[in-house]
Amino acid sequence: MRNPLRILWLASLGVFAWESASAESTQNIYNNPLTDIPAIQFQDYAQPFLRDEPGSGSNNPTLRAILPHKTFGVPQMLRASLPAAATAWTPSKTETGFGDLEIFNVPLLESGNLRYGVGPLLVIPTATSKALGDRVWQLGAEVVVSAPMRWGLLATLISYQQPFGGQSPSFDCQPFLFYNLPGGFYLRSSAISSVNLEQKNAVIPIGLGIGHIGPIPNKRAVLNVYVEPQYSVLQTGQGIPVFQIFAGFNIQFPP
Repeated sequence: MRNPLRILWLASLGVFAWESASAESTQNIYNNPLTDIPAIQFQDYAQPFLRDEPGSGSNNPTLRAILPHKTFGVPQMLRASLPAAATAWTPSKTETGFGDLEIFNVPLLESGNLRYGVGPLLVIPTATSKALGDRVWQLGAEVVVSAPMRWGLLATLISYQQPFGGQSPSFDCQPFLFYNLPGGFYLRSSAISSVNLEQKNAVIPIGLGIGHIGPIPNKRAVLNVYVEPQYSVLQTGQGIPVFQIFAGFNIQFPP
């Protein structure tokens, strides 16, 4: 009986290893910011505490569309983000409306296991209030890099935005760290660090959250849900978020 039991035991380990590898691959695909899969995303930054502004805060739900396309024979990705029903409040008033529309387009390039893209970024002043956006046209550049690993995924988004009309430029960096777990779960860290180059305002948050990836009931799309508390370890300037909760979901439509 030893040999059959040994074979059964090894076979079960093989199945478990295959399932783990498959889950890891799936998680990396759907978490990769450069995955060429059409998607609709909803994200929300809840910022209940702002530096040096007691009683003030904001909530920034954002709708996002991701559209892979092929132009001039080059695979590319277009991403458009619009804060909708954004809210900012102070002890004296509350404002709700739209934020500024942000669009960027990058080619999908590869070098070994590394995927990257560099392209133009445009901010359209659709904000209904200065409390909800800069309300000025902005041009810039977006850099996206991703590197799948056996244990998960490393990636980063770097953007530079130059407003028209004399306002100071800004620089944002969003590093991604995803660590895959069994059953479609994963740990994540994806806080955005921002620096205003002229006003010398900066915020560097660190986040740790959890997410889950799985097919929705009709199995024609994949649902990715997550929540990630973030704390700002560096805060310079008034109105910088001290603590925020980042949460949302992605619906992706693989071919």
